[in-house]
Amino acid sequence: MPEIVELDINPLFADERGVICIDAHMRVRPVAGRESRLAIRPYPKGLEQVTQLRDGREILLRPIRPEDEPAHHALIARMSPEDLRLRFFSYVRELRHAQMARLTQVDYDREMAFIATAPDEHGEPETLGVVRTVTDPDNQSAEFAVLVRSDLKGQGLGRVLMTRIIEHCRSRGTAEIKGLVLASNESMLGLARRLGFRIEAGPEPDTVVARLSLR
Repeated sequence: MPEIVELDINPLFADERGVICIDAHMRVRPVAGRESRLAIRPYPKGLEQVTQLRDGREILLRPIRPEDEPAHHALIARMSPEDLRLRFFSYVRELRHAQMARLTQVDYDREMAFIATAPDEHGEPETLGVVRTVTDPDNQSAEFAVLVRSDLKGQGLGRVLMTRIIEHCRSRGTAEIKGLVLASNESMLGLARRLGFRIEAGPEPDTVVARLSLR
């Protein structure tokens, strides 16, 4: 952040229990030709879209908000153990509040998470799936992850979510989008290939990297 010209943390204590900052001082100044904006970007309502699934159900695609945490817990609860393993690379039953807060409270300037939501049988909004990216500071590469509720497979929701996040990253000028995928996740790899991703060997024997150039 070029507006930050000086940062002083003194004293800083570190031990086996963690790090504590006792006092800090920061000096900032405007940068010519650059809009000065040190706050987190507000909710980008203009990115909301309405679309349909294959069965005709209308869904809303929108950026995630902190208040979506309860619906996100409900989404995880309706996932099969195998689908959660394919997404998180291990078997999980639920996510703690700190983990869920990290997924629902995002800085829209560096991260993006689009959720698909629609009214349930009682008219209350429910989360059907989510796709997210985290972009490096130079906007060269964005890493994606996608999750679709287990009982909604075959409705094209995964493709809708992936197409939306690809469009978003391309509009931001991101050079590429990539994701680490378990080699056994055949449905995700099939979708990636249909969207034009190339599949490369991953850092571990049971993983691959799906990569798509956006420029």
